[in-house]
Amino acid sequence: MKLSSAMLSLLIIGCLAISNGCSDSTDTSTALIDPVDNARITAMRTQLKTLKLEAQRVFDSNSIKRLQRAYGYYVEEALWDEVVNLFADNATLEMARDGVYIGKDRIRAYFYALNDGQQGLHTGQLNEQLQLMPVVTLSADGLTAKARWRNLMLRGQLGENAYWGEGPFENEYVKENGIWKFSKVRWQQAVLVSYAGGWAKNKDANNGIWVSDTLPADAPPTDDHGAWPQTYLPPFSFANPVGTYLPAAALNVEPATTTVGATTGAPQ
Repeated sequence: MKLSSAMLSLLIIGCLAISNGCSDSTDTSTALIDPVDNARITAMRTQLKTLKLEAQRVFDSNSIKRLQRAYGYYVEEALWDEVVNLFADNATLEMARDGVYIGKDRIRAYFYALNDGQQGLHTGQLNEQLQLMPVVTLSADGLTAKARWRNLMLRGQLGENAYWGEGPFENEYVKENGIWKFSKVRWQQAVLVSYAGGWAKNKDANNGIWVSDTLPADAPPTDDHGAWPQTYLPPFSFANPVGTYLPAAALNVEPATTTVGATTGAPQ
């Protein structure tokens, strides 16, 4: 049974209250405790450790979601310095087909280049960035994590243009001195098309190239997933919580226009 943060907190408080009266002691009176009570105390301590761990993992998951949502709010307002402060020093950024930018200075240069070197929106500029559908996967030691999100964009300039944009994030996170930060941000552009006619009538507006033609990347793209109307399924960073995810190749299914990510990288 999954427990909410509030339920976990109440259970831990209750267990702590009981445990404080049942802590290990060198007092010879503990030898007089009934063996059944001793077993119950041992079981309670084990349960308390489990609850503490689960409560910490719930807190970590919520902290990662808060980090990602803050990223969305800062990006949509073009607050680039705030965005960069969310990254670890040696983090990487890979957006669409622009390649990989390494370290905070290069990440900062990338974001400024997105907006003609300006921090803050231009008059009449729209840049909505909705961070949706999170699936967070924590490492066993609770010090790193991965998460898949979808980013829905509404972009444009009054009197000039309007665009729909969409695609998945597969991001990685690291916990430094108790604070979660981005260690890797990777967004894969599924579509960027004009609002007029949408994806029914338009090919991708920039073919996934945002700034790399004027600000070369530090490393090439991890893979070339093409641009709309080509489609691509990035490997999931999480296992199917109920069954087993199998790529099309394993099912002997012809994927047509959809390319599944490297088979070896797909969760089993």
